[in-house]
Parts: sequence; structure tokens; C-alpha cells
Amino acid sequence: MAAFEYEALDGGGRRTRGLVSADCEAAARKQLRRRRLAPLSVRRANDTARPGLLNHIIAPKALSQKDRASVTRQLATLIDAGMPVAEAVALVGVQTRNSPVGRIMMDVREKVVAGERLSEAMTAYPGSFPAVYRAMVAAGESTGGLGQVLERLADYLETSSALKRRIGAALAYPGVLAVVALIVIIVLLTLIVPQIAEQFTAMNMTLPWITRTMIDLSGFLQAHGVILLAALAGLGPAWVMLSRRKSVRRALDMFRLCMPGLGAFSRQVEAARYARTMAILIKAGVVLPEALRWSRHASASPIFQERMSELIDQVETGKGLADAIRDARWFSDLMVYMVATGERTDRLAEMFDRVADHLEAEIGGTISVGLGLVEPGIILVMAGVVVMIILSILLPILQLNTAVLL
Repeated sequence: MAAFEYEALDGGGRRTRGLVSADCEAAARKQLRRRRLAPLSVRRANDTARPGLLNHIIAPKALSQKDRASVTRQLATLIDAGMPVAEAVALVGVQTRNSPVGRIMMDVREKVVAGERLSEAMTAYPGSFPAVYRAMVAAGESTGGLGQVLERLADYLETSSALKRRIGAALAYPGVLAVVALIVIIVLLTLIVPQIAEQFTAMNMTLPWITRTMIDLSGFLQAHGVILLAALAGLGPAWVMLSRRKSVRRALDMFRLCMPGLGAFSRQVEAARYARTMAILIKAGVVLPEALRWSRHASASPIFQERMSELIDQVETGKGLADAIRDARWFSDLMVYMVATGERTDRLAEMFDRVADHLEAEIGGTISVGLGLVEPGIILVMAGVVVMIILSILLPILQLNTAVLL
């Protein structure tokens, strides 16, 4: 059966829109008349989702985290309301028909109608629906609680998206400030300093070291500025290509985790994401070994995944989860204690939830402090650079005035 988007008049003469499933357009119109609706227009939802030939040729882009959260929330609401999965997916696709979201959702809907489960249909879009996401959906389908699982997923994704938006908004002003300050510094070094340097050179003066340094830096920027800009422009694509290599990703991950301050914060973030994922999977009815395997994919850190693979091996050989978590040397003592309590009381999902809440609260506080220090830090650094440039200009002038007075 195909999905048809319709616009019709109800018994009171009000316009209404929606979606029906039928074999053909005539069957869709007949179904609407049975509902006592007068159809004004009926068209295939797939046609509206793909308005041109170009959209058939170009594959839809992967969903952003914000789009994924929005799609998950809509699906949770519709499925909880009793709507069949195929119709719920199609309705979400119709609402965003001219966007990548709409094209992806309509393709997923076609696979569901063909007999695939929702989690299986999402496998065609791993960039939009990661492995751990599909595992949670599959768990919800297996236990009959798909709507509840999607609700928890939506809560988690919306929280993560809100945190990213908060960080982006907080960094907007310091970012603009840094760019403006950098432009001012470049203008001073490439336009102002060379003109003053010519005057000092003509006087055959012995210049202070700071002035000589600024003159050399100014000469370097004038001679190699274009090459430097080209190198910086090519750095982005080169970085993307290198970061795709597993060895490079692992080395970068190791460097990040070894950095003072940042390493501990990164471990805390990974632990919070892992705990939240475990809580959602266990609540959905996934058995512990499977939950451990899927939760490992909640992180993109190669080192974290290696540690979790070792943890899984220990649990499968009969070791307690709390002991295995302690041996992983990644998680805090609080998490080890809470997991041990959950094992003893058979409330493992609740304990993971509490740990995630605690860690996320700590992460939020750390981010607030860090963002509060970014702006004054940028101001101090840029002010120091500007002061050095000004001193490099003023010191020779003061030296010349002193020589004249003597």
C-alpha cells in the first residue's frame, strides 16, 4: 500500500490535511468519503517527498542531531497515540517533504511497508540512525514498547542538542571578538609596522629586541602571507582525510585523553553517555550482554570502545559488571558503587539513570565555568599581542627622544 497526502473538507466545511494508506488514488478518495470528508486534492506522499529528478540522483544527506531528535519526538508521539508505524513514519516524512529528512523518512517508510521492521529499515541510513539508535528501536519493537523507547531517546537527543546550542551561543561573541582582534593585529603588522620600521631603519638606530621581532614578523607576513593563507585553507581537507584513518583517530584520541583537564572532562562525558545509553537499553528490555555491546557504540572514541570490549569479555566470562567497570579504569568510584548497588537490588537501569543524571549535572557545571573563562581569556591574549606591537613602536621613539635630550 502507498501513502497519500490529502486535503479535504469536513462536515463543517473546514479544511483538513492528513495521510491515508491505500492501493491507489481512487481507493484513497473512497476511504476519505467513508470518513465523511470531501477530498479536494489527493497525491502520493512519495511524489511530494521527491519533487525533482535531481533528488533521485543525489542521495539525501545524513540527519543532524537536531533533526534526529525532532524525528524521534514526532515518531514517539504518533506511535504512542496508536498510529501504525508505517503511517507515523510517512506522516513525519510528508511534513518535511522537501528536505533530506522527508526523503529519508519516505524511503524508510517504503521499506517498512515492504515488510521490514523499523530498525531494519533504518539500517540503510547509518549516518542518520547510528547503530546504538537502531539497537534501542529494535529493543522497543521486540518488547512492544517502541513508543516509550522513542520517548526516552527523544529526551536524550533533545538534551544533547540543547547543550550544543548553548555552547554555540556562548561561543558566538568570543568567536567574533577573536576574529576582529586578529584582523586588527594583521593590519597593524602588515600596514603600520612596516611604515614605522622604514623610519627607524633610515635613522640607523639600534632597535630593541621586541621591535626587531615585530619587524621580522611583519616581513614574514608580507612575503609569505598568501602561501600561509593557502596552507590554512588546505589544512581542513587534509585534516578530514587524515582523521578517517583508524590509526590517526586513535592517536588523536590518546592525545586528547592525556591532556591535563581536557582528558578528565572527556572521560566524564563518555561515561555519562555510556550510562544514559545503558539505562535506556535495559529499560527497553535488552539483556545485559547485548546492552553492553550496543552501548559501546555510543562513543566515537576508539580507546573507549577498546576498553568496553575488554569489559564485555570479562562480563561474559562470569565477572560481575561492577568489578569489570572498576577494572576498565575509566569510570568514577561513584559509578562503580551505584552499579554494584543496582546488581544487588536488581535496579540496574535506575542506577545507571542516576549516575547519568549526576555526571551530566557535573558536566553542565564544568561547561558553564569554562565558557565563562573563554571571553576574558581571549581578551587578555589579544590585548597582550596588541600591547607588544605598541611597545615595539613606542620603545624606539622613547630611545630616540632620550638620545636627543642627552
